[in-house]
Amino acid sequence: MPDPRVTAPPVHRREQLARAWTRSATSASYVPRSVDDLERVLLELVDEVMTSLAADEFTSAAGTRIGERLVAEGFIDPSALAASISVLSRELLGDLDSTPDNELARRTVTLLGAMSAGFADGLREYTLTQQEQVKQALFNAVLRAEHNLRGTENRFREVFATSATGIVITDLGGMCIEVNPALAAILSTEAERLPGRMLTDIFRDDGAGDVMAAYRRILDGEQARVHEHRRLRKEDGEIAWVLLAISLLRDGAGDPAYFVTMVQDVTELHLLQDRLGHQLLYDALTGLPNRQCFHTKLESTLERAEPRATITLCCLNLDAFSLVNNSFGHAVGDRLLQAVGRRLEQAVSDENALVARIAGDEFAVLIEDSATTPDLGDLIGVLAAELADPEYIDDTGVAVGASVGAVRRRAGDGDATELFRAADTALRKARATGRRQWAEFHADDDRAAGELDRLAASLPAAWEVGELAVDFTPVVRLADREPVGARAVLSWVAADHATCVRLAERTGWSVHLGPMLLLEACKRFAGSPGVLRVQLTRNQSADADLVRAVRRAIEESGLTADRLELSLDVGALLDDVGDARDNLEVLGDIGVHVGLCGVTGGPLDFDLVSATGVRSVTLSGALGAGSEVLAEETARTVRMFGSLGATCSVLDVRTLEAADWWSSIGVATAQGGVFSGG
Repeated sequence: MPDPRVTAPPVHRREQLARAWTRSATSASYVPRSVDDLERVLLELVDEVMTSLAADEFTSAAGTRIGERLVAEGFIDPSALAASISVLSRELLGDLDSTPDNELARRTVTLLGAMSAGFADGLREYTLTQQEQVKQALFNAVLRAEHNLRGTENRFREVFATSATGIVITDLGGMCIEVNPALAAILSTEAERLPGRMLTDIFRDDGAGDVMAAYRRILDGEQARVHEHRRLRKEDGEIAWVLLAISLLRDGAGDPAYFVTMVQDVTELHLLQDRLGHQLLYDALTGLPNRQCFHTKLESTLERAEPRATITLCCLNLDAFSLVNNSFGHAVGDRLLQAVGRRLEQAVSDENALVARIAGDEFAVLIEDSATTPDLGDLIGVLAAELADPEYIDDTGVAVGASVGAVRRRAGDGDATELFRAADTALRKARATGRRQWAEFHADDDRAAGELDRLAASLPAAWEVGELAVDFTPVVRLADREPVGARAVLSWVAADHATCVRLAERTGWSVHLGPMLLLEACKRFAGSPGVLRVQLTRNQSADADLVRAVRRAIEESGLTADRLELSLDVGALLDDVGDARDNLEVLGDIGVHVGLCGVTGGPLDFDLVSATGVRSVTLSGALGAGSEVLAEETARTVRMFGSLGATCSVLDVRTLEAADWWSSIGVATAQGGVFSGG
């Protein structure tokens, strides 16, 4: 069963990826096989890649098999591996900027790393096989020397001289007797200069210990042959990475006579693996550590630091960066990101700090605090000041600000994941405050926010199982306290109606909730007297499918349109969000009473009522008789709406005295509150 955490790779047509792989690999190296044959082989490998990435239990074994298979199918040039990794990385991870998928990225990185290792193992076995064949030819040549010395010598010389693998024959003490041209080329010297020199001089490796140790193990019978990697210093001072295959030749009596060492230059493969490792851990655009690398370094920093030493982590999100890409193009945006990375590094150059690019327009700064590290406010001021000046790109000054979330805590007070989560939580708090703001993580605030987050995430499931349901609160005419209808509200033991609406609006689920609430409320109220009132949120008011949902609710419930009153959010109408204006007009045309909710009585509210002919407004709970000034202005607001032909209603009147006051200033109805016992 596929892992549900993993998003399907962006290339859904396996043949397309196989063809791209074939073109890339064959352009990088020559394989003496037909294109159709190669495409068939790579198509099988594509299937294995896709199956491994989508597996329930992911392992890197498939990557190892794929790397070994490439060598077995004739892709023995390291350039073919580089081309394969490039095309697979591009095609499998191409959509991560727009659709982040950390699990797919982790699996792909692991699979490609294993593929590189498998390729190396396969190439080593391929090389060793060739070396063994050469060694056997040498040995057979010695055995046949007594019968056909001249012919054997010629064949040996041909193999020895033309082999692409370096070969050196030494005596048992390690002195060079003969070398072939290939080894001289690997060591950047002339073949004539090597005979008579010791292996310890030829195979110089300052950091790998005694070169002759492997030869002694063979001579002592501990091992029949030795295969090992070595880093050699060539005659010109450059470094070469080689694979040594050491074996012993015996004379006609079976006694040890010579050592034969085969030398395969794997420098290009080693450098390719290094480059791949760098690309997987560092951002290609800015050169900064990426999220995976930064998280690893954060873990090591916490493990290394004294438990009471403090660590500061700042997460930065560039404000309105999309405006730069949209206005000046992505090339300018890329150069601006590079400038931001440089500036952040400059801002903390006096600290023991690490800067990383962890997402498209997100950066992180890790500081191991010292006695001179500023407090958080000053530190973030330094970062903001460094980003404040425009960056001049092609004579255009471009600048962005950043929202910052910061956390400072002792190294022993949590792991890297928890520290990252705390900084990200603070960043979300800063972004909710506004542009170019910063916030510090506070555990108490986080617990409260976490509880609200859990409630928000639980809303759909609560509705599905019936824990979140539709209830009604009475709508009462204040003049005589007679009920004239009901208002649909959400009932949930975990939160009140207002909290449920706020959380649903924050997650966007309110758009899905609206039609379901409307249908359920209409069905349950159809047999009751009066008018059903439903107040819509900002997102619900602007929903393009609102009219369709209302028509369905009326048709399926049997409730007539004139008994349904929908109150649209006044802010959505004033800001002309989505289809709010169209919804107001069309709902009136189909006979539904349309009102406004969230009204505060400003000039724009009055103008909207006058222009649209709305005849019902529900006043904001912020109005009332809390002070003399507020009471006078509220009364004036009610009179003004009355002069425009609109009746006013008020929510949640909690006392009879308050009900009398609202009635005295001309408010027609009240919803809930003291009349519902709440």
